[in-house]
Amino acid sequence: MMFYCMLPLLSLNTVAQDTITIGTGTEQNGLVEYPAPYGNAQQGARHQLLILADELQAAGMVEGNIWSVGFDVAQAAFTVFTDLNVSIGTTAEVEMAPQWIPGLTPVFGPVDFTNDQAGWTQHTFDAPFLWDGTSNLVVQVCFYNEDMGANAIHNQTATSFASTLWRSTPNPNVCTAETGTLITDALRPNLRFTWSSLDIPPVASFAQSTTSTCTGGVQFTDNSEYTPDTWFWDFGDGTTDTVQNPEHQYTSDGVFLPILIAANAFGTDTVEGQPITVSISVPLPVTACEPNSTGTISGFGILSITLADLTVASADSQAEGYTDRTCQGATVLAGTNMLIALETGTVATHNVRVWVDWDNSGDYIGTEEVLSATSVLSASANVTVPSFAVLDTPLRARFMADYDFGPALDPCTGPQFGQAEDYALTVLANPVAPVAAFVAAPSLSCDGSVQFSDLSTNIPSSWEWDLGDGSTSIEPSPLHVYLTSGSFDVRLIVTNANGADTLVQTGLVTVDLSAQLVPAQCLPATQDACCGYGLTSLVFAGINSTSGDGSEGYVDRSCGNTAEVTEGASYPISAGTGGVLEHDVIMWMDLDNNGTFGTDEQVWSALDQQDPSSIFVMPSGSVFGIPVRLRIAADVVGQTIEACDGPFYGQMEDFSVIVTENTDPPVADFSATPTTTCNGYVQFTDASTNAPSTWLWDFGDGTTSDEPSPLHLYTEAGIYTVSLTVESPDGMDMLTNVDHIQYLDAWMCDTLQVPNGGAMLVETCPGILSDDGGPEAPYQPGDSDPITIAPLGADVVTLIFSQFQWGNNDARWLAIYDGPDVFSPLIDEYSGNGLVQLPNNGIITSTGPAITLRQESDGGGPPPNSAGFLLTWECGFTGLPEAMPMIGQVWPQPADATLTIRLAAPAAAGTRIALHDALGSQVLDQAVVGTDMIHLNVEHLAPGPYVLGLTAGDARWNRTILIN
Repeated sequence: MMFYCMLPLLSLNTVAQDTITIGTGTEQNGLVEYPAPYGNAQQGARHQLLILADELQAAGMVEGNIWSVGFDVAQAAFTVFTDLNVSIGTTAEVEMAPQWIPGLTPVFGPVDFTNDQAGWTQHTFDAPFLWDGTSNLVVQVCFYNEDMGANAIHNQTATSFASTLWRSTPNPNVCTAETGTLITDALRPNLRFTWSSLDIPPVASFAQSTTSTCTGGVQFTDNSEYTPDTWFWDFGDGTTDTVQNPEHQYTSDGVFLPILIAANAFGTDTVEGQPITVSISVPLPVTACEPNSTGTISGFGILSITLADLTVASADSQAEGYTDRTCQGATVLAGTNMLIALETGTVATHNVRVWVDWDNSGDYIGTEEVLSATSVLSASANVTVPSFAVLDTPLRARFMADYDFGPALDPCTGPQFGQAEDYALTVLANPVAPVAAFVAAPSLSCDGSVQFSDLSTNIPSSWEWDLGDGSTSIEPSPLHVYLTSGSFDVRLIVTNANGADTLVQTGLVTVDLSAQLVPAQCLPATQDACCGYGLTSLVFAGINSTSGDGSEGYVDRSCGNTAEVTEGASYPISAGTGGVLEHDVIMWMDLDNNGTFGTDEQVWSALDQQDPSSIFVMPSGSVFGIPVRLRIAADVVGQTIEACDGPFYGQMEDFSVIVTENTDPPVADFSATPTTTCNGYVQFTDASTNAPSTWLWDFGDGTTSDEPSPLHLYTEAGIYTVSLTVESPDGMDMLTNVDHIQYLDAWMCDTLQVPNGGAMLVETCPGILSDDGGPEAPYQPGDSDPITIAPLGADVVTLIFSQFQWGNNDARWLAIYDGPDVFSPLIDEYSGNGLVQLPNNGIITSTGPAITLRQESDGGGPPPNSAGFLLTWECGFTGLPEAMPMIGQVWPQPADATLTIRLAAPAAAGTRIALHDALGSQVLDQAVVGTDMIHLNVEHLAPGPYVLGLTAGDARWNRTILIN
């Protein structure tokens, strides 16, 4: 039985309150300058002050009760602050944004407080606030006076972050309103807190660097709560220590249980650790290079490994770095299969590798890499122990994991963020007869080529294959070419000195030489697989394929994955994409079966989407009844244009399709976007079925076109009847849509007004909108009807205010909703005068293709006198004039320092390119002339999504991008 010497219990005296000061600066605000918690230059003021946990800890504060807060006044305001109140709370924010931090706890007031003297002014809380010792702290001070005066002058300190958020206003709801002009500042008034630690005994807790050690060294780290001040460690081997974080050296083999007793003035607590297995005298593998890692980021590295029957859990790289655990190991028989696996930290996906030094040379070469995986959180493999492994000797097995954007893993180079761990593996001679096993790939072959792979265990020494077509082989893993179609049984007999075994697999291989495609001109390889990009599934006309992401690279899946389609018929199509970001998905068909993909053989695309699906209309074919190649690409938005382009992060996959000739006469159908236009441009899209071969459009204005889907420009206002005649060798059809297009007069395209006679939907872009009084007359009281701006084909809608005079009345405001109606998420309700009342000085962008506005007020009183608002809306949409230099490729995605844009044609005069952040604020704008390649420096921009915009005249085009 073990007896522990108990530390004496100290008397439970009440701990006196301590005082700390945050900020010793002498910078001062002026009489009308803010921040100033006692600031009466406006009738009301609200301040939130952020103090980081690091600052509180550095000043000596630990978990406990805060009793008061004070401010360092250099010159008093000589003012009574009506209903002054203080609230306090914690937050994970590390700097203040122009948004109030919610959820604070009232701790003082509201009381009428008189500031009539300089020096530290302390506010004692109505009840103490319990600080957890680790969270950042927020202090809020707020008041509202009927009259204005001057600000008290406060001593303040400049911080390296936005530490203050404030609003001064004549509005009486200053302490509760979430709207208004909010200003952040790096100047923070000096603060003084009184506090006391918790009057409770500690809760003992500690971490240990390992549960097993080959060297005997173990680091113990105290994690006890409630501020212990003495520690007593029993390491389980007869030795003790009293430092807080001891490093202990065990000197003998065994299993030892560490124990900690922690104490403070209010009591003691005892906790046991995990048993530690010490193995300092077991045989070890030969020495090898040590891949030391810096291990500076928590969450990267190895959390557990499995080597045959050995499983070990471990800390991540921040705690351990490289670790040699070769005193722990597993034993296996040569020629058997063993499981190798590891799990990584979850902060990000990892690249992982495992090597076994089979020849006990201390190097890792050739076949000694036994597991490799990219962009994973776990990986495993069943590895056959080779016959050439050195027997009866501990061999070094090295496990390594690192961030998947780090450098390529090398067994002797320290990983960037992750770690490496070594274990021992002992291989014993195998006295058992072999067990036959094998696989064939592919099991369905269209060219007759099949690779057989021996998976037999227990080290066979000879192989005898019967491949089912009269052919045999004595190779361990033969490659065989079948010359006829059919289904084939395959037999393998394996033998060694201990016996033999036979395995027959019936119908293992099917060969269909009639399904073989014309060889493709190009097999585009993935350039740099990343982030889950790629094609993960395809469902189309009989194809139902699932697969991994772009880490597979190019894959030919044409054998056994055949779509059967008829010219002019419609088919559902859906493609699965990997990762979490949008893709460009493009499909080509080799309609003339010549092995290449011409520009007219791109038959379907879904751009800037995740997991797209739609209805596909099969175009006219030229080769019928035999399989032809179908290629589909899924890649970073803007990267892949042609069928031979090597995808950047994603991949290309090939399938096959058999086209049946359509002998039915065509049926005419079409759509137009928009049907009401202010600029005369209308995109007509053919939707005719049964494979027409010619088209004749009559646009109703005396002009025609023979293109399948023309973009037409009307030059005069009016209402137009449009007809489409389609023809094929099997017949013809015509569709006429009467009064289908309306080109509005200029006066109808002038400034729109907020409606008061029913909700309004606007589908054109750009446009001008004013309040319901018009650009000049005062707006009306009461609630208006909503107006929704949802241009056809738009990606986002941006409002650009040129006027905002709404009056200083919190009962009247302009509400803006992020979507097609007032039930969509509210962006905000805006009141006041001047563009400074609005985000980004008057630029507000939707997150989707629609935005809705409505005037709202209390409805009482005479019409307001203010002029209201005036704005222009803009958007991004497809269907642009042919002269527009469209963006062809954008790379890399996500971008780090430089973003490259390739245009489909050199930019004409007047072309500009711009970037807007997620809030609609323009962060970059520059002219582009005479080039088709643009390089933008974006390394100074904050990580996140941006809208990349290209404008040329009245045409505009937007695409969402990411910046790291």
